[in-house]
Order: sequence, then structure tokens, then C-alpha cells
Amino acid sequence: MQKERKLLALPLACLTVLTVYATSVHSETVITFDDLSAPPRDPFIPTGYQGLSWSNFGEANAILRYNIGQVDGYYYGMVSPSNVAFNAGGSPAEIGALGTNFDFLSAYLTGAWNSNLNIEVEGFRSGALLYDTAVVVSVTSPTLFTFDYTNIDRLYFNSYGGQPAFTPVPEYNFVMDNLTLEFVPEPSSLLLATVGVVLVWPLLKRKRV
Repeated sequence: MQKERKLLALPLACLTVLTVYATSVHSETVITFDDLSAPPRDPFIPTGYQGLSWSNFGEANAILRYNIGQVDGYYYGMVSPSNVAFNAGGSPAEIGALGTNFDFLSAYLTGAWNSNLNIEVEGFRSGALLYDTAVVVSVTSPTLFTFDYTNIDRLYFNSYGGQPAFTPVPEYNFVMDNLTLEFVPEPSSLLLATVGVVLVWPLLKRKRV
């Protein structure tokens, strides 16, 4: 009996480590942009930030903008102080995977200048369009939108429409804060966890007998 317990202890320990590892890989990541050093308005978020590639996404310090008298959707779209992301020039912007796919769960979105701004969010994997959702956002408060795009490697944001609220002409910038995603485990991680279960199961079965 004692010998069987010793034989069982090591595989169980390995399985526990693998389970904890797999769970940690699956944990949600909330990107607040607040750890970026942003002046009132900075052109681009660097590729590699939070393990992702960023194309045409800028960062802005909403508190600094407010303190210099600039009250707009950048300030109203802030969820956690003090930084927000935006699509530079009101043009399409992208977020891509760097080696590991991800699930896009949710984000707070706001119009920077236009009320009732439309934002189309597309999700791709290996070049194939899998998801396509259009939302309409406020210019004076952030709205949490749930997307649940699973196992994708690229997000494409395109904004259009709405009515000018802070400027005399339409501007199609949107503000994004507290983006929530979940990285998909590498196949090797899942394989290790599966192998651990396969190795331990005969011992558990023998113990029951």
C-alpha cells in the first residue's frame, strides 16, 4: 500500500503542475493601457505591448487632456485612469497575435468626436473572416460590448457614420479601454496535460481495484 502511494505521488504532482499551468495560460487579460507612458496624445502603441501587434492604434492620457481643457470622447471614454487607446486619424486599426492565438472577449468603446459612431469589428484566423460585428457607441460614456471571438489571430476595427458632437465636421476616431482577451494555450501545453492524464489514469484505476 505504501509503495503504491509513493508511485502515485509523483504523477499526481506532475498532473497538478500541468493543470495549474494550463489554467494560468487560460486566464483572462484585461488591457487597460494605463501602464503606457502617454502624453496627452501619442501616435502609436508599440508592437509587442501585452504580447500583441498593434497597427494604427494610438494611446492618449485622458486626464492630461482634460487638465489642459480638452473635454471630449477621450475623457468620457476612460474606464480606468488614465490612458485610453484610439484609432489614429479615424482610420482602420488592427490588433494581431504574436505567435499565440487569442479569444477576444470584450472591450469598452466610445466615440471620440462623433455621437452614434459605428464601429465594425472583424475577427480573423489564418486570413479567414470568422466574426463580424458592428456596434453603435456613445460619445459621452463608455459602453461595454461582449464579442466572444474565439481562437483568432487578428482583429480589424473600422469606424464610420455618426454625427459631430465636439467638432463642426465628422471625425471617426473611437476610444477603447479595458480590452479583455484570453490567450489560447500552445498545442504543446495541451499535449503535455493530456500525456499527464494518460500516465496517471492507470495508477488511479489500479488503486480503485
